[in-house]
Parts: sequence; C-alpha cells; structure tokens
Amino acid sequence: MRNRQDAILALILVGMIPTVSILVSFGTDGGLFSQIAFVLFKLCLLLIPLHWHLKRDRNEWSWSKPENGGYSMAIGLGLGLSAIMLIVWFFVKDLLDYNILRDAVEPVGLMDWKLYVLGCLYWIFLNSLLEEYVYRWFLVVKSEIICVGEKYAIVLSALIFVVHHSIALYFFGFPWWANLLASIGLFIGGAIFSWLYIRYRSIWIPYITHAICDVTVFGIGAMMLF
Repeated sequence: MRNRQDAILALILVGMIPTVSILVSFGTDGGLFSQIAFVLFKLCLLLIPLHWHLKRDRNEWSWSKPENGGYSMAIGLGLGLSAIMLIVWFFVKDLLDYNILRDAVEPVGLMDWKLYVLGCLYWIFLNSLLEEYVYRWFLVVKSEIICVGEKYAIVLSALIFVVHHSIALYFFGFPWWANLLASIGLFIGGAIFSWLYIRYRSIWIPYITHAICDVTVFGIGAMMLF
C-alpha cells in the first residue's frame, strides 16, 4: 500500500511539472522570468526522479543500457509514424493559419532560422531524451505499480504525456480540431514509446523512435514558419 501511495505521489508531482512549465512560459511575456522558470522546471524533471530513484526507493544508478536489442523496431516505428504525420500534414496544411503560430513563437526568437535550428537540436537531442527519462522510465515504472497490467500503465503514462503538449498547442494557436488531431497522435506516439520501454527496458530504444518523429515534426514546423 505504501509503495502504491508513493507511486501516486510521484506520478502527480513529476507529471504536473511540464504542464506548470508550459503555463508559466506562455502565461508570461517570454522574458527573463520565463526563461529562468523554463530552466528550473527542466532541472526539476531531471533531479526529482533521480533523487526519488536513488534515495526514496533506494535503487542503484543505471544508464538504462539497451541489452535486449530493439534498434530495428525503434527505427521502423519512427519512420512509420513520421510517414503518417507527413500524410496527415499534406491533407490539413491548407486549413491552418500559419501567422498565428508565427506570432506565438516570435517572442522567443524562433522566427530566426538559426535559433530555430538550435532549438530543434535541443529538442531532438536533449529534450526528447529527458522526456523518455521522465515519461517512459520514471512514470511508466510508477504507473506499473499503480495499475494492474502493463497495458493500463501504458495508457496512463501516455495520457500524462499528452496533457502539456495539448496545452502548448493551444498557446501556439492551433484550432481545436487540429489540437485534437495532434493530441490523438501524441497519445498514440506516447503509448508506442511506453510499449517500447516496457518491452526492451531501456529509454534509449523509445528515444530513437521519439527523435526520428521529432525530426519530422520540426521539419513540418519549418515549412509552417519560413
């Protein structure tokens, strides 16, 4: 019972940090306070699960070495999901107002293509890895303690993964139907990432899939902004 209560507390505490970060970042003027808050929230996402794992749960340090394979599966799923995103984009691209997105990202400098490229590199190589560390390792493991059955843990972790992304898309000016469509895609992607983690027990395998998808996402983003 105590383990389950601890898992629920961990799920709530860590799961809400990205949502609060989005609300603070977009709810302010994008100035110094917003930037400092962004960094602090990212540090919380890194350090709280680590502290919980090492001190509260008394587990050992691990680099999540991929010892059970899964590379081909990860690459194949990444390419497959990217193909689906490109197909959907082809059909909806003329229905979106790109100026709303441009207005949303301009305050943080992303209309400068050099900063956009740097941002893409950060999100693909650092932020996506941090999300796998948080959502697929920490929150999936905690979801497995709370839920009976792996499929329920996958669903729960995927739902938590969707929340802050959907809020971010709202601030980016996506219409409700586009936000809903993207959120469904994010849920499916999050569920696949969680399934990959459970199957191979390494964050590096879902990270490969995630990174490939992010390359596609930011490629589409570039077509919308420039």
